[in-house]
Amino acid sequence: MTVKAAIAAVCRVLAGAGVGALSPEAFRQAKFDRDEVTTDFWKLLYCLLKLVSENKNCAVTDLGHQIEYVKAAVCYYGYGFLDFYQLPADGSRGSRDLLLVFSWLLLKIHLFEKLLEQQRLRVEDQVSLCTCRQAAAVRPTDKSDSPAGEHAVGMDVRYLQWLQGKLRFRWKSLHSAQQERCATLHKIHLYTRGCRSGQSFSHLFATETRLIRDPERCSEFVQLLERENMRLEAYLEWRQLEPLFWQWMESVLAAKLQDTQNPRDENSIAATAHSPALSGDHIDCVTFKEMDHLSSEILKLQMKLQDGQKTKIKTTEDKEREVRSHTGWDEFVCPTQCDVEKKLGVLHATISHRRRQHGHARLALRDDSSAKSTKFSAAKPDIGCLTALEVITQLRTEEAALKRELQEMQQLCKESLGEVVEKLDGVICMPPL
Repeated sequence: MTVKAAIAAVCRVLAGAGVGALSPEAFRQAKFDRDEVTTDFWKLLYCLLKLVSENKNCAVTDLGHQIEYVKAAVCYYGYGFLDFYQLPADGSRGSRDLLLVFSWLLLKIHLFEKLLEQQRLRVEDQVSLCTCRQAAAVRPTDKSDSPAGEHAVGMDVRYLQWLQGKLRFRWKSLHSAQQERCATLHKIHLYTRGCRSGQSFSHLFATETRLIRDPERCSEFVQLLERENMRLEAYLEWRQLEPLFWQWMESVLAAKLQDTQNPRDENSIAATAHSPALSGDHIDCVTFKEMDHLSSEILKLQMKLQDGQKTKIKTTEDKEREVRSHTGWDEFVCPTQCDVEKKLGVLHATISHRRRQHGHARLALRDDSSAKSTKFSAAKPDIGCLTALEVITQLRTEEAALKRELQEMQQLCKESLGEVVEKLDGVICMPPL
């Protein structure tokens, strides 16, 4: 096993994922910062990030859009090496920096594992299950996908109302389609119950039923299985050769640091200083310096908080020792401590039973001793098994909580609008019907 075999394994995984076919020679040229492979690496990163972030195949776009999208996406994931953001927008150089970004994404976001999960052949009937509240995150978007001239600033209120109505219509259409799909799956599970002898499921899935009705599709399904086996074999080979790849990447990083300490010539420094990336919409050096300053300030505050917490804990322990020295302490505290532990145990059990779920779940129709019920068997082991009634109860609870928050926000908006209207003479605010 050599480094050449490890790089070849990486290329096979990428080729199996359908995001491009780079040769091992291109990786070796990128180590020495050859300009002829820079465009290929930009296209590779664009296709990978497009597939991982938006689950879309990369469309044919010009190189400038690809570079802009890759820089925004890599910044979103937290890459902080400034030389990458200073690369020119024409893709003329920087293959080694792109190789470092590629390896960083492999380790940071588990790139190959995400590709395998997204492209996995799903035979079971799955639904997306989410009862948690995710914070809104601004993901990188491709500017070429949105029409020109549509900006959030300066929009007409009527246009926003039209967008809201369009969003509601599409949401209702999606909801009705999801209901129809679940009803169809329930019929399939109900009519095919007993066709399987397994312990987990006693019915057939929609894919299996489709193959039984149309045997000619079996050949296509076998081809899909063979492709997935090829992807899995390439990934297993990569896992065996992964240590060699990271050893080779250490040499790439050492070469990069050596070139940073000993720049090649004055022209490269001037080109870096006047890079087009610094004058566009990308993150510039000043922003990253401010981010580093804020990070150092946050670390200092964290250290102060830890010191204060240690001091407070020590003071509390001293006071507790003084109180324990008095007579009758054990007789008073022990029963109270037992009651608190029991209540905490009940509370933890309730929270674990009603913990928030997120991920894909398998739909299964299982026969209980009391009645037949539809259960969600989650694809992730930490979610467990839930009945449809439990999921509906959790969703209704979340719906009620969100409605209360919406009413509170609407009331705050009314109060703020009332304060603004009071300052205007001759203006009457009429609420909508």
